[in-house]
Amino acid sequence: MSPPRDDAGAGATGTLLVRSGVEIGDSLEAMCEAGDLLTASVQGGQQLFLSRLLRVDRRNRLIVVACSELRAANHALLESGTATFSCNHRGVHFEFMAGRPHEVEFAGTAAIQLDFPSALLALHRRAYPRFALPPRVPLRCVIEWGPVSFDARVVDISRQGIGAIIYGTGIRLEPGTRLPRARIEHPQRSVMVGLEVRHARKVVLPDGRPAMRAGCRLIGARHDLEDLIRLFVTDLDSDAPG
Repeated sequence: MSPPRDDAGAGATGTLLVRSGVEIGDSLEAMCEAGDLLTASVQGGQQLFLSRLLRVDRRNRLIVVACSELRAANHALLESGTATFSCNHRGVHFEFMAGRPHEVEFAGTAAIQLDFPSALLALHRRAYPRFALPPRVPLRCVIEWGPVSFDARVVDISRQGIGAIIYGTGIRLEPGTRLPRARIEHPQRSVMVGLEVRHARKVVLPDGRPAMRAGCRLIGARHDLEDLIRLFVTDLDSDAPG
């Protein structure tokens, strides 16, 4: 798909605004066929709704998305009236708004139906959202760097392979450094990735201790990263009161 430029939406940010119903339908159907992850921040950002497109109905001007694994996120979406969805497809980050969510049955299971979006944004890679990980979410990174092995804590992560780690001041990582063996660990699973350091700086932790923070590109394992995001969202939900 090559979305047309909209004079109001294109510019220094590189954002493309698609208004053509045909092109919007083509893009949504491609996301649906690929099974791409769909996300929406709902309830004022308190809930992260994770889903996939199940149906794109151009004739009746509607879409159907899968229910999230978290009931609280489903309830928040249904109560929201409208939501902004994000999806990464073939290296492009898309966003669209859809309204009037209500529960329906699709292929014998519960799903959520919404109005067909009237516009679609295609954004540069720098606009991809990240997910900040609160300290209570256990996402540890064990890095093997030649003869050196050290621990780090993952403090944010995105499906597109950008993240940040916190580690000790005794480790010196320069921009451009490649760390081919980094194991991100969660109590339920672990994922081996490569890291490429983009930048590093000294920070002070909440308890007053000095540390280093590095922004990194995570190499490969997109679907594994999506699974890790699901795990930490589940952690947040289980920590939520009542």
